[in-house]
Amino acid sequence: MHLDAGNEQIHAYPPDKPVLGVKQNSPTPLRLQRSLSFLETWGFGLSGHIAWIGTATAMHAALGPGAIVVWLPTVFIGILLNRQVKRLGEQWPEMSGGTPNYITRLLKDYPGLGRYAALAYFISWATYLPVNAIILTDLIQANLEPLGIACPKTLLRIGFTVIAYIMAFSGTRALAILHAVFIFPAVGFLLLFGIQGMGWLAFSPDSPGLFPSAWPTLTFVDWAKWSFFGVYGACSCENASAFVADSRQPNKTLQCLTFAGWLLVPVFLGNSWVLARLATSPGLGEDSFANLLTAASPFWGSSATFLVTLLLASSCLLLPATAVSTCPRILYQLALDGHLAPVFTVVSPQGVLGPGLIFSLLFSLISLLWGDVARIVVVGCAGYMVTLMAFHLGFWLRRKFPEVRLPPASGSAAGGKRFAFLPWLSLGFFAVDAVFLVVGGLAWSREDVLIGLMLPVVTLAVDAAIRRSRFGLFRPNWWIQRYRGRHHNLFPDFVAFQVVILIFLICSAVAVGWAFGLRLYSHSSIFSNFLVVLLLTAAFVGVAIACWTSLPQVFAMNQAREAAEHLFTIALDAIVVLDENGMIRQANPAAERLFEISSNHLVGCHLNQWLPGLANDPEQWLSRSEQTLNQPNTDPSNSTSLSILEVAISDRFSQDASLSNRDLQEYVVILRDITERKQAEEALQKANEKLETRVEKRTNELRKTVEQLQTEIQERQRVEENLRAMQNQIVVQEKLASLGSLTAGIAHEIRNPLNFVTNFSELSAELAQELFEEIENQAERLDATTIEYFAELLNDLKQNLQKINHHGQRADSIVSNMLLHSRGQSGHWEPTDINKLLADYVNLAYHGMRAKEGTFNLSIETDYDAEIGKIEVVPQDISRVFLNIINNACYSTHKKKQTLENDFSPVLCVKTKNLEDRVEIRIRDNGKGMTSEVQDKIFNPFFTTKPAGEGTGLGLSLSHDIIVGQHRGELSVESEAEEYAEFIIVLPKKPA
Repeated sequence: MHLDAGNEQIHAYPPDKPVLGVKQNSPTPLRLQRSLSFLETWGFGLSGHIAWIGTATAMHAALGPGAIVVWLPTVFIGILLNRQVKRLGEQWPEMSGGTPNYITRLLKDYPGLGRYAALAYFISWATYLPVNAIILTDLIQANLEPLGIACPKTLLRIGFTVIAYIMAFSGTRALAILHAVFIFPAVGFLLLFGIQGMGWLAFSPDSPGLFPSAWPTLTFVDWAKWSFFGVYGACSCENASAFVADSRQPNKTLQCLTFAGWLLVPVFLGNSWVLARLATSPGLGEDSFANLLTAASPFWGSSATFLVTLLLASSCLLLPATAVSTCPRILYQLALDGHLAPVFTVVSPQGVLGPGLIFSLLFSLISLLWGDVARIVVVGCAGYMVTLMAFHLGFWLRRKFPEVRLPPASGSAAGGKRFAFLPWLSLGFFAVDAVFLVVGGLAWSREDVLIGLMLPVVTLAVDAAIRRSRFGLFRPNWWIQRYRGRHHNLFPDFVAFQVVILIFLICSAVAVGWAFGLRLYSHSSIFSNFLVVLLLTAAFVGVAIACWTSLPQVFAMNQAREAAEHLFTIALDAIVVLDENGMIRQANPAAERLFEISSNHLVGCHLNQWLPGLANDPEQWLSRSEQTLNQPNTDPSNSTSLSILEVAISDRFSQDASLSNRDLQEYVVILRDITERKQAEEALQKANEKLETRVEKRTNELRKTVEQLQTEIQERQRVEENLRAMQNQIVVQEKLASLGSLTAGIAHEIRNPLNFVTNFSELSAELAQELFEEIENQAERLDATTIEYFAELLNDLKQNLQKINHHGQRADSIVSNMLLHSRGQSGHWEPTDINKLLADYVNLAYHGMRAKEGTFNLSIETDYDAEIGKIEVVPQDISRVFLNIINNACYSTHKKKQTLENDFSPVLCVKTKNLEDRVEIRIRDNGKGMTSEVQDKIFNPFFTTKPAGEGTGLGLSLSHDIIVGQHRGELSVESEAEEYAEFIIVLPKKPA
């Protein structure tokens, strides 16, 4: 769907889009609605600047004017960080959570590191929230002590920690509006503090001077130590990116990052300089109120107390509001991307991230119980520093990808080349952040830094436990059922409940005001200070109560109203709302299309102007009737052009109303065009009449058709008999062709062993003759040497005779195979050594091809499984299958060799494998292969790819019948054109 947002077009991602990390059988998580205006997101984006108040006073107390040396590089890093985050937000406008979730995308090749860094960012915000609650409680305590009123510190700390969560549990919108109301004045006074202070320092005669007379020395360790905090403050002003997915105008929300980046200069540099030059009184220490009041008094005068208190109270209340809005979004996006448990993807219809809020609240309460502000801040800073390091590392690693390349300025054709140094600058920032973490962090507390680094690991362990737990609270379905059932549990009398709440609030406010007024009357010096804190706190508490009481009811009523308006608008039927006289008061778009007139012209007209069949008084109308539509362009004489409407009229809203209340009575009329239905009914009736007359005609035609079909069937049977006779004839021809090839191959095979017989016979005869002659000549003079010589001759004679015997047997075997294959009839089932049978026919086919093609040659690779043994087959028929397939393989490799010549070496690979109750035979060649279309047809009778006269197309068809039909086996082929072809034969060990 598309939402209109000023000049922008916002694309809302469909809820049925697959989500990483969420199982397919899990409910599809809802997407965050784009409900926030860009000003509300700017309010969250500017809250990081007021964090300067807490950081700057402590740094000023330790470094004095030397603090500016810390702020300069950190502000520079913060400005560039905002620019980089803005670029990522433009690339990923659908992502919630901002910077930490961008890190997981940048480090997608290192998901563990990205998840760790994102959780470190989450922890830095969740743990910082109770720090503000502690500071605000201390501020209230400081104002109550002069009044003699005991301050319930624990209760106030818990209350200030929880109050922001209470508002967040009712939806982000109310919290965003309240936040924006206070953040803009607070930032404005913060800017005013710096501008007025710098002006007073530069031009006032009472000024101590714009620059100090002497600069304090600053060691490297001190610089790194305070930069550890400085980076945490200056770089936390990019959190507007966390709300891009919620914004109705994301581009304007991202513009906040540019504004917030440049705002760092006057806020962090200008204000710090004013603080360093004017808050020089001894004994101020790290007290934020005392330092700011001392610095502001020269130019704000008597208003300084009020404005400083406003700044401190605003920062302590607004920063928690930003934290509780940011933290759940981080968890939500991490879960949506598959980095955390799916339960964190659950969103209520109001946009409440319940599981994420509870998880964040637990972290905040644990930090609050710890109670040590300094240690909490160090722990948070350690995690945030790891986040910055991961961000800069990921930005550098993906420097060649479009998401990190900055767009050209002012349409420059140079593209992002002018900013090509930024990824490398990020690598430098990574090194600087590492120095801050190691040197600065360890200078504060080694234990706290270690805790900050370990907390993300602990969080991952908790997430793993949540994933494995079957407890309902950790399952998305549990939350979804609660959210779906909430609108059924609304208060039955909402008005009475609201009045009771209002009375309670008024009475409580009066009682509290009266009680404190009596005390404050005698302490007018602290009246204004405490009044500011009280007003801000009361505003937050009041909104929190309203969120829990009113917002669910208001949301339900608004949801019902929107649903009704939506149904009214998208209804396919025309709907009009009438007053008590039948005059049209409202019409939906379908009614405009039906009457062919705009709703502006329909309003104020009587309905019977278009439906003459209706009476003037709506009380006389039937609740359901059929009416003819009267349109100006319709010809009354042409009945086919008239539209027929089905009219359904609701009862009056108050049938027993008196005449004085008739003005409040309305009717809802639903109009449905049934012209086509009526025409269809008439057409159906006429069609039935025609059908009856055509049935008899069709029956006669069908009888004739049946007789013709019977004649055609008899003719087809005769044709099939002729085809079978022709097929048998072609089979005989195929056998004769195969026999010719076999004869040539066998003749070639017989020639070699017979040559051996001839040669060795002659040699044996010569040796024998030589032996006899030697014996005759030297019979009387035989000695040991002669005897040895005779022995060698006799040994040679013996070996020659053995070779003669061996090759004679080989010739006999070849002749036997030839005679066996030349028989036309099938043999008998008998145990057969498949390996030996296959080896014989590989040899036979090879020499048969050699006989036909003198240049033919190929390498034969065999791998016979010796565990197969003998299996029951018909050897005569199986041998035909082997010969057909191997002949085809030899033919294919030979044709490919003729094409490629020296660039190709033909190879035939034959393997057998024992498969328990079956035997697998694979015959593979690296010849021309075949396409998928050819593979679908190779077992069809008469199909061949060979030229005319070289093949009949029956070899593989007969092989398929022998393997599948006769032996109940399997015959398949795997091939890739111009690469290879492999036939796979699977035979059962026992015949079926």
